[in-house]
Amino acid sequence: MAKKEKEFKLPSRRQPVYGVVKVFMRMIFKRPQIINLAGEIADKSIVLANHSAKSGPPGLDLYFPKKTAKWGAYQMFGNYASRKAYLRDILYIQKCGCKKGFGTSFKASVLGALNPGIYKGMWMMPTYPDARFAKTLRNSAKLLDANIPVMIYPENSNEGYKDVLTEFFPGFVMLAEKYYRATGVDLPVYPVYYSVKKRLMIIDKPLYVQDMVKEGLDRYQIAERFCNEVNRLYYEYVQDKEDK
Repeated sequence: MAKKEKEFKLPSRRQPVYGVVKVFMRMIFKRPQIINLAGEIADKSIVLANHSAKSGPPGLDLYFPKKTAKWGAYQMFGNYASRKAYLRDILYIQKCGCKKGFGTSFKASVLGALNPGIYKGMWMMPTYPDARFAKTLRNSAKLLDANIPVMIYPENSNEGYKDVLTEFFPGFVMLAEKYYRATGVDLPVYPVYYSVKKRLMIIDKPLYVQDMVKEGLDRYQIAERFCNEVNRLYYEYVQDKEDK
């Protein structure tokens, strides 16, 4: 007999444990300067942000002007061994360039143990590289129906996190298309660049997937367009600040 799929529940705004954790997180991740070119963020929307190494998601959760649900690697929703292995081998060594050894393994062990409570408080949800991705799209649509924005980190970071992003995966385009087919709503998609090192977050005006579809762009071309828009924020605000 096939295992019954667990019912998806909307995240609770009451997170007493995470509320305590956030006090300590704010000591680590200092409040950035926020340049908001978009004004009020729409409830039914997609937010595209760079990962800013390992620190982007928690920093964005703390300081982005609106609470969002977020996509995360499915391995981080598994058991302790799965979480520790992903943190050690993929996040720290492959993507952040840390050296193998006790220090890296220890950090992965500690964060792997703490992660479930942190992810719950950050409203994280798993994404998959296979057919299970359909579940992510369904659950994301339920969040949008409940007026909860969905934040996605679509950059290809297989060769490490970079200041200038090289590629966006098109999963967010699939979400926008699915929601448009189901509801007729062309979701606003906000490009965001967050530099933890420079303590700077730039939120750009939204763009719309259906406008790009009308231009004849396919999913991969649309993803490239948004990647270029996020990089533009880096060039115009972060790099320019460094040069000055």
